[in-house]
Amino acid sequence: MPYSFDNIHPLIIHFPIALISMGFVFDIFGSILNREDLKNAGFWCMLSGILSCLFAIISGLKMFLNNASLSYLFEFNHFIITCLSTIIFIILFWLRIKLDVDFIYSKIKQQIYFCIYFLAILLLFYGSHLGAKAAGRI
Repeated sequence: MPYSFDNIHPLIIHFPIALISMGFVFDIFGSILNREDLKNAGFWCMLSGILSCLFAIISGLKMFLNNASLSYLFEFNHFIITCLSTIIFIILFWLRIKLDVDFIYSKIKQQIYFCIYFLAILLLFYGSHLGAKAAGRI
């Protein structure tokens, strides 16, 4: 079979990194320039990034279980950090939908949201770095 979870996981993992980080950039510029089209691009990039995070976690979990036991999974920091960052992104996405009007009128809520978003991106980058180290790519 030309495509397996071992082959697909390295292809999928770049989508969450690119989509979520670009969604953040679109959101920042949309907020600074007060442009709704950039905010919409940020929304859709974030949603696509979260979905691709879930696919990357599933394919990575399948790849991990082909090579190791489930009992070693929680010793694998890459998995824990990636799942944690994905959960944070899901919560941020829910808050984005729930508090959309509040973000327009409250700059402090918007700034807190962007700070947490940025820290979650850093967490995703670090988890990705650990995954690359575990795969022997760096």
